[in-house]
Amino acid sequence: MLAAPIVEMLIPSVVDDTLAPRGRHVASLFCQHFDPEADWAALKPVAIERIFDVVQTHCPNFRASLLGYRALSPRDLEDEFGLIGGDIFHGQLSLDQLFSMRPVMGYARYRGPLKSLYHCGSGAHPGGGVTGAPGHNAAQEILRDLR
Repeated sequence: MLAAPIVEMLIPSVVDDTLAPRGRHVASLFCQHFDPEADWAALKPVAIERIFDVVQTHCPNFRASLLGYRALSPRDLEDEFGLIGGDIFHGQLSLDQLFSMRPVMGYARYRGPLKSLYHCGSGAHPGGGVTGAPGHNAAQEILRDLR
């Protein structure tokens, strides 16, 4: 368990005031450096407190401002959304998962092992998140194949 986790904080209600009542905000706290194999039934409350501690050091009124929250551990992400190991990027963006090695060596260029099967989601290069880039790139390959 990280003593001081790296926290990415987004406050989308700053640009979209329909997400929260007037004078209130919605915040998303994202941390991706927790062990997916940990005992999350026991560690989840501790992890939440450590995350809140980090935010509290930068936003001193954070805890007092909370009206509620929902926290998802790597285990929750796997159980609720089928994200293996809680990996929202469908394969770590490490050196062995980039460029011609994403999703695996030999199946880059958005093509799978079956003819006319194309990779177009986060598991394909450039991968990770919901950017639409893998779908765009796969569409370009499909169009090239149709010509």
